[in-house]
Amino acid sequence: MAQARFATIFLSMLMMSGCDAPAPPAAAVDSDVETTLTLFIGRELITMSDMIVGPVNAVAVENGKILDVGSREDLERRYADRPNFTINDTFRDRVIAPGFVEPHLHVWLGGILMGTEFITPADWEFPDESVTGVQSQAAYMARLREIEASHPAGQPLVTWGYHQYFHGQDMSRSVLDDISSDRPIVVWHRSFHELYFNTAALEIFGWDEAFWSGDTPAYEQMDWEKGHAFEAGGKIILPDVLAFLLEEGIFARGVERTRQYIHAGGITTAVDPGLAVTPDLFEQMVSILTETELPMEIWLIPGGNFTYMEAGYDALKGKRIAEAQTEQLQGVGSIQWLPGYIKLFADGAMYSQLMQLKAGYLDGHKGEWLQTPEELEDSMRPYWKDDYTIIIHANGDRGLEVAIDVVDKLNDEYPREDHRTSYHHLGITDLVDIGRAVEQGSNFSVNPYYTHILAENYAENGIGQERAEVMSRGRSIIDSGGLLSLHSDALMAPAEPLSLVWSAVNRIGLSGETVMGPGERITVDEAMRGVTVNAAYIARMEDRVGSIDIGKDANFAILDDNPYTVAPEVIKDIEVEATVFRGKVFSVD
Repeated sequence: MAQARFATIFLSMLMMSGCDAPAPPAAAVDSDVETTLTLFIGRELITMSDMIVGPVNAVAVENGKILDVGSREDLERRYADRPNFTINDTFRDRVIAPGFVEPHLHVWLGGILMGTEFITPADWEFPDESVTGVQSQAAYMARLREIEASHPAGQPLVTWGYHQYFHGQDMSRSVLDDISSDRPIVVWHRSFHELYFNTAALEIFGWDEAFWSGDTPAYEQMDWEKGHAFEAGGKIILPDVLAFLLEEGIFARGVERTRQYIHAGGITTAVDPGLAVTPDLFEQMVSILTETELPMEIWLIPGGNFTYMEAGYDALKGKRIAEAQTEQLQGVGSIQWLPGYIKLFADGAMYSQLMQLKAGYLDGHKGEWLQTPEELEDSMRPYWKDDYTIIIHANGDRGLEVAIDVVDKLNDEYPREDHRTSYHHLGITDLVDIGRAVEQGSNFSVNPYYTHILAENYAENGIGQERAEVMSRGRSIIDSGGLLSLHSDALMAPAEPLSLVWSAVNRIGLSGETVMGPGERITVDEAMRGVTVNAAYIARMEDRVGSIDIGKDANFAILDDNPYTVAPEVIKDIEVEATVFRGKVFSVD
């Protein structure tokens, strides 16, 4: 019964014919727009270009594309006689950088969570509010009671951000029943991979113990008595939870806030891998994002683990469902599916300490698999043979090792050039495996914010000092010859590329007093490449975005200071004042 209900996510998308992976995406150009030539003037330009040498302060843009880069004097003299030539010197006292490229965030996840109440370990800054973090069990419970007391009568309460190592190990149905026996309460773990429900919440979903029971591995990750579902168990109940968020208006509010939040970070190209929404949620998400002109491009990637489960663990059928998803859920404007890409999974969540570790956990608890090694290999094989570019979620060193083993095996079966397999998150890694991944031609996208939020805490809980010090490696990957990008996995980290740069450059813990693993720090230039040109490379968009180069899209982030010249400790405090997307200016409100 549960498998049938889970299948409703993509049932309407099932199509029996496969499709070839199309060519990499090209920029859309509106042929009806009159050709204009605008000279954007800055105090200075950060080009991230390998072609442009020396300081420049102007970029010429024609019809959404970069026409030329140089000094204001040279470019004005060169193009002043052209028809429809204008000068935009609004940013003459600001720094013009490439529009940031986010290789791994989740717009749909923002839609789910940005409409909930945040109770998290770290602070959050949003365009419309600031949220102060709490870091003890007493503080968490006090905040939860405070929010519940002020919440509108009769409305369910959904919170996000609980973390057992900051907020205590006692979260359960009974704890939430003590908060309220009649108001439905849902507590979403900081990892997003776990949920807790009080009795009233279980009742509004119409669940019973039988629904939470079954004979597949996913049901081993569900605890009816505690009201706790995690990892693959969470995927069984997710369709019902998503429908609830849609009906309550929580998702709509979250999508609107997410749109503003991503733009405020200076992101003009975002990749959203592993889409996990129903058709109704997809329609609402796209509708809200496109109500007004969208100042960015968003590229979606199917979640191959979902479709594999839906297909009854039939790999070919799962691939057909994933391909049907991209055809049935139509993109609109600059929201499109990234051609020939799929996301698959290895081990569990970093925030839950459910990643798979070679040396295990100090307290003896066990990691989990989102896809077992056998499932990962089986589900990946048809995509590999069809020349898909594969993104693999891997958090622990054992998870990464298994993923590398699978890629090696499949590449022996069907050798490929330029496969660009990308390992993402990489909380705890082994240097041996990094070298192996480099040798096989794969690349790395790290979430550097793990170090800031988790390293100090995990040094004392579960992981130990030695492994916590090298969490979210940077220097080791680059020195091994690896191509490194940085991502937020938002909301697993702020959707703020400059905060990611700050994290990777400084590696400052949550206390603000400790540098965790100074030997893994990277330079500002290496970190900036991680949110521009390298991020573009892993999405096969390096010819279009990621640097200010002639012929590329005119996508810029307008900064109030230069990350190369400010003190490294304040890079995250640089403000994004506007973006330029395909030549059009969008102010950050």
